[in-house]
Amino acid sequence: MKTIYSKVLAVLIIFYTSVLSAATSEFVAEIVNLDIETGEVTMLYMHMEEMDFRLAYDVNIRLANGEKGAVANLRKGNQITAAGDSDKKVIYAIRVHD
Repeated sequence: MKTIYSKVLAVLIIFYTSVLSAATSEFVAEIVNLDIETGEVTMLYMHMEEMDFRLAYDVNIRLANGEKGAVANLRKGNQITAAGDSDKKVIYAIRVHD
């Protein structure tokens, strides 16, 4: 009986982990426009269409040299990898490539 409970528990943990992380996606984009005051960024999303995103309050930014960055370090034309929720249009992490 104990084995059945442990297997069921493991399946439930795997299921809920996949559900919780399903909203977060990672994509490659180019910054087209950036408004630092409002925290909004327009990106050329997957080289096809421009989309507006909002930067999370505690957005994690890594620069091309590996150092921790800030929103002020972002520039138009930067190639980035962004992690966020594409449904809510929120970016949680940015990795600058150039």
